Amino acid sequence: METIHTTGNTCIKTLCEQEKEELFGTAVCLDFKAGEIVIKKGTPVHDLYLLKDGAVELTLDEGQKKRSLMLLFPGEIIGVNCAYSTLNYRFSAKALTDCCVEILNYNIFSRLLKSNSNFSMSFIQYISMVNESFLNWHMKLTEKNSAGALAFLLCEFEKSNGCDTFELPLKRKDIARVIGFSKESVLKNLAHFRKEGIVESNGKKIKILDSVRLYDISNYG
Repeated sequence: METIHTTGNTCIKTLCEQEKEELFGTAVCLDFKAGEIVIKKGTPVHDLYLLKDGAVELTLDEGQKKRSLMLLFPGEIIGVNCAYSTLNYRFSAKALTDCCVEILNYNIFSRLLKSNSNFSMSFIQYISMVNESFLNWHMKLTEKNSAGALAFLLCEFEKSNGCDTFELPLKRKDIARVIGFSKESVLKNLAHFRKEGIVESNGKKIKILDSVRLYDISNYG
């Protein structure tokens, strides 16, 4: 089955120009520095947060420990799966890089959902894709070995950037935290990927040399 709408951006593109003007006419863009909290767990859902630039990490507080849920990239609506199901956000969102977020008016967005059936269907498909992505991240990072989890993370950044060379906005210890393995395992697997000619790495700069093998490790590791 072909995936039609994969991001919040592609969902919004189903609106006509007049509807887009209505939605974005009252929108406000906010800039966040890397490490700043974009949405705090428990915050009431009043607006929708469209990620325009940068990367965001969704986290869940578990006592003194924070568990990484997934990463979001440009075009996604942060916390959209809480927007019409709960009164408050059930997790936090932190800027992994410097980010630009466009705040969309909740009431206008809701009114457009009611008046435009194509937009409504696109939004339903988008919500379904978001829920599938949550499940996919959970499976990839809990049911795979450390090599498979690291490969999955690198593949996600490659897809987001749309090219095989990119900067990974994470320190090695943060990579370990996101994928749920030790820093030592990250260093070991990254060294193995370099030795096998799968990737090149220099600090935060990553170049995927063999995407087929990397995706195989991500899927079967």
